Amino acid sequence: MGLLKWAKDNMPTLLRPAVLLTMAAYHFIMTILEIVVVERQPFQLRNLQEVRYRSFARLWIRNGADMSAEMPEGLDELLQQCRGIILDVGPGSGELLSRFNPNQINAMYGAEPAAALHPGLIANAKKQGFGDKYRALLCGGEPTSLIPALSKSNILAKSGTGGTAENGVFDEILCLRVLCGVPQPRETLQNLYSLLKPGGRMVVCEHVANPWRSEGKFYSRIAQVVYTVLGWPFFMGGCEMQRHTREYLLDAGRWKTINLRFVDAKAAIPFVVGELVKVDN
Repeated sequence: MGLLKWAKDNMPTLLRPAVLLTMAAYHFIMTILEIVVVERQPFQLRNLQEVRYRSFARLWIRNGADMSAEMPEGLDELLQQCRGIILDVGPGSGELLSRFNPNQINAMYGAEPAAALHPGLIANAKKQGFGDKYRALLCGGEPTSLIPALSKSNILAKSGTGGTAENGVFDEILCLRVLCGVPQPRETLQNLYSLLKPGGRMVVCEHVANPWRSEGKFYSRIAQVVYTVLGWPFFMGGCEMQRHTREYLLDAGRWKTINLRFVDAKAAIPFVVGELVKVDN
């Protein structure tokens, strides 16, 4: 009876990643078929990374809204407080833009590396009342991609920092389900920290390695290992389930306020949610 109760209470959260992984694998296969059968360009399969990213974009275009319908508790309140000049790292198709108050925002830059998601991102920004305030950048969050895109957009020069990022550019930086996929998370976060103005705020909602030594569960941590072996990073656009993002955030720079907490800590996809405020000097 105890085992049945455990299964009833825990299996839904443990198996949820299996549903996503199955969907991602399906879209990967469909992407290959589109390239070979419909487009008749099988030579494109030589660039496996592009095929992977294209299949993930296909997954997101068709399922992103459903995958964003329920977000971790407390995130909406953090997003409603956003104001000033904002960097939105990895916004996808903009499914979360409805959770902001655009009247409080002067400008918002969306750093999205998947070109296929940009039409939906721009459309959602207009739909949610951002108008010309939202500007989509074709780049990722890592410094080698982000800094050239920001320079090209003139935001660095407009910030009054002499065309550099050392003194901060943004009032707020958003990392919402994106740090799991950046190639070098530590370096990326250190760079994002430098882009924050003194006293600026970083808002995060990231799934992380299960904190089984404190609030989490060991069997959920094992499940993360199993899903990784089954190909989660490959099929999910480079997403890593086992990153210690909370530690990376704390090490990124000097914070005067740290308000982070685990949400669904016992699940196979737990989140760290909250805000960090940069020191004033």
